Amino acid sequence: MGKGKRLKKLRKTSEASFSDKFQETFTRNFQKELQNSELWDEIVAQYGEKRAMELIRECKAEVKTGMEEK
Repeated sequence: MGKGKRLKKLRKTSEASFSDKFQETFTRNFQKELQNSELWDEIVAQYGEKRAMELIRECKAEVKTGMEEK
């Protein structure tokens, strides 16, 4: 395997890990902001505290890097 091929493989794996970390952080921030919003009170009133927490855990951010194959 040549140097170019090794570097390309290394960049590909590091970009995936960066996007994964970014996605996790973005998800946590979104969930925290949702809990602090006025909408949260409505969700709790409609579904109850326990179900509202389950729903918020299901909210996940999806980050598209544009580097995926189409």
